Amino acid sequence: MSLSLSTTAAVHQRLRPWLPAWLPLRPWPHVVWLALLLFTDFQLWYGQFGLYYQETETGWHFLLKALWVDVVDCALFYFNWIVLSRLLPARRLVLYAGAVVGGVLVFAALRIGLSVFYAEGVQQFKLAEHVRMLSNYHLGLGLLIIILSGSLRLAVDYLEERDNRRELQAQHLVTELSLLKAQVNPHFLFNTLNNIYALTLQHSPRAPEAVLRLSEIMRYVLYESGADTVPLARELTHLHGFLELQRLRLPSHAAATVQFCTTLVPGADYVFPIAPMLLLPLVENAFKHGHLLAPAPAIRLDLEVDAAGALCFTVRNAVAASPAAPLEAPGGVGLPNLRRRLALLYPQRHALTISTTEQAYCATLTVQLRPTAVIL
Repeated sequence: MSLSLSTTAAVHQRLRPWLPAWLPLRPWPHVVWLALLLFTDFQLWYGQFGLYYQETETGWHFLLKALWVDVVDCALFYFNWIVLSRLLPARRLVLYAGAVVGGVLVFAALRIGLSVFYAEGVQQFKLAEHVRMLSNYHLGLGLLIIILSGSLRLAVDYLEERDNRRELQAQHLVTELSLLKAQVNPHFLFNTLNNIYALTLQHSPRAPEAVLRLSEIMRYVLYESGADTVPLARELTHLHGFLELQRLRLPSHAAATVQFCTTLVPGADYVFPIAPMLLLPLVENAFKHGHLLAPAPAIRLDLEVDAAGALCFTVRNAVAASPAAPLEAPGGVGLPNLRRRLALLYPQRHALTISTTEQAYCATLTVQLRPTAVIL
């Protein structure tokens, strides 16, 4: 009830875009109330054949009386429906209680007036006795209508607020994921430009090839990483390009120390989509903090995907004998960004473990992917 009307309208449009905005989002409380009124009218119609009435009313006479009675009942029902939504959120409980008491008294007076006007039971009771009897009945009936109206209204408000909260949470997740993606791309570009800068300082003839590799990678970053998911094959192609770019800055004898092994069931690289650039931070950390001149393999990447979509990506890299920097240096966004993206994109469907020894770092990421087709 405290959320904005624009959010409520957005939820309304999302849930039922084919209906006008002025129609109630949840008509079931009004249907319940209408059904209860009709049931009561039919009950009174058949009840007039009992001992209370000396003669049966004609159909039109009863229909007109039932119409007026239903109008008065609806007036009290929707009076409380509106007043409750206005005063209760503002915590104006005393004013709401006064409005309820006044509404019930007016309701009882109108119902007694209709009963007297249509001479219900006056044949058997004196007018004063009739009014006194109906006062107790209609005051109790009015309170029951207030309780029913309030219960339905509170239920509707609760459901609307729940949907609004879910809509806001979904919008927040979309915004947060966009910000995380916006962090990944500059972080990756910053590290890659540092590598190319190192090549230019050495006047390496491989610098032009590095720029070409970078342009291919940036094409993927700019035009494909904006999607929610990409085929696993595209992500693997991107990783291979990144590895080739990293190998360019290594001595020729050290380039072979970087190994990338994949074990996939046939068709898995196209059936199982994955969030773009999800695997890259682990590979970047291996090159950033690993001992690249160590005996082969200095860096080893193993990726496995089974028929059920369970992906296991392991990155091992050797470390120098001297104390190494932490996996993510101060100010880095790679691993914290990765952990947050995993929590948002694959809740309860991922695990990231990092182990450290004196000789190596090992990071293992497992993700349960969901297929877009069935592998035969």
